[in-house]
Amino acid sequence: MNQLNKASLINDLESRIKKAKKEDSFRLFRKNFLRVAAVLIGIIGLAYYSNYEEILIESKNIILTTSDGEKVVLDSKQNKRGESGINLEKLEGLVKTDAKALVYNKDIAQQSLIKNTIKVPYGKKFKLILSDGTIVHLNSGSSFIFPVSFIEGVDREVYVSGEAFFDVYSDSLNSFKVHSTGSTVEVYGTKFNFKNYEEDNFSEIILTEGSLGVKNTLDNSKFVVIKPGDKATINYSQGKIELSKVNTVLYTSWVNGRIIFRNENINNMITKLERIYDVIIINNNVELNKMFINATFLTENESIDDVLEYLVKIYNLDYQIMNNKIIIN
Repeated sequence: MNQLNKASLINDLESRIKKAKKEDSFRLFRKNFLRVAAVLIGIIGLAYYSNYEEILIESKNIILTTSDGEKVVLDSKQNKRGESGINLEKLEGLVKTDAKALVYNKDIAQQSLIKNTIKVPYGKKFKLILSDGTIVHLNSGSSFIFPVSFIEGVDREVYVSGEAFFDVYSDSLNSFKVHSTGSTVEVYGTKFNFKNYEEDNFSEIILTEGSLGVKNTLDNSKFVVIKPGDKATINYSQGKIELSKVNTVLYTSWVNGRIIFRNENINNMITKLERIYDVIIINNNVELNKMFINATFLTENESIDDVLEYLVKIYNLDYQIMNNKIIIN
């Protein structure tokens, strides 16, 4: 070959070698990229699934969150890690537990307050006995912050969002205070129902025994003393406390597994049923807004289907279930 053909051949060969190297490099890069991408997708997917699973667990189960952030499922034989039952007795201050109640130790000595939080989802209730002997019943959709052990000489203070019934252990030296978004109740030994859901713009306190003081903390007002049979309604927007005499059974029967409606409007009834049975109810019947419902249901034995069938027979309601929602027509 002459020199020109030789040079042309060499240039062509070098060009092909470079091209082949680039293609090999690209193939290698693509292969590695796909491997890394697969790993990342797996990690993201696992994280998303784990997060979704945790949210699902917390939305369906009663969760105890300890002072150091550990979360424990209380109404299941397994905790969120899938272990076969957590030894709750090893948690600070606990002496007894089951799927429906916790009992805290009276004798534990604490120098500082260690607080736990219990969240009760819709459709469930829970009971606990605090270290001073106070009994607390938590209703559906409630959150409760409390000390593992109270300290002698320091006010016994707890925090509620939702609804709770208290049977407070009498202690003349250490007052018992219940706080919420905009209200405080102070007692020494009494039984009362405390309602303060986040979606409401008010707190409602019904006293069944003893005596207690009610205070609107948003305007720093003074305590108003109420008597057995009184209902104190603290309206946050108006900043005042309204007192009225009521049949306390209508407000506290949920503790014993009953729900009583007396001249209840449809919207209030729907809100209560959604919390108790963990359902979504949509009312498309404007005529129902003119009606007032009277009924009693045993929530431990009667399902939401039983409730709806009763309303169909008595109040001639028409409903259907679509996409896990109950639609009243």
